[in-house]
Amino acid sequence: MKARKRERRRYAKPRRETYVFRLFVAGNESNSSQARENLARLCEKHIKGRYKIDVVDVLKDAASAHKNKVLVTPTLILIKPLPKVTVLGNLNDTRQVLAALRLNGDER
Repeated sequence: MKARKRERRRYAKPRRETYVFRLFVAGNESNSSQARENLARLCEKHIKGRYKIDVVDVLKDAASAHKNKVLVTPTLILIKPLPKVTVLGNLNDTRQVLAALRLNGDER
């Protein structure tokens, strides 16, 4: 019976990881709003159903920004999967953001 279990595992479909993002914004400023929208759009298109976005407003939670060494907003940090990646700006350059986040492969 153990041999069968091993055999099933060997041919099981690989699990696709859940991506965890932390987006630091400054209230409803223009660049912050654009970053939220751009990140949501990219995630829905490339990793639909496999992502979590935590939005941190540095105007309300400066301690979290300090802890994560965030000096500029908007700042996106890819928490999982490792290694961590930090992307600055409103995320409007789709090709560069996808490359930085390692989403330019076959993720669909």
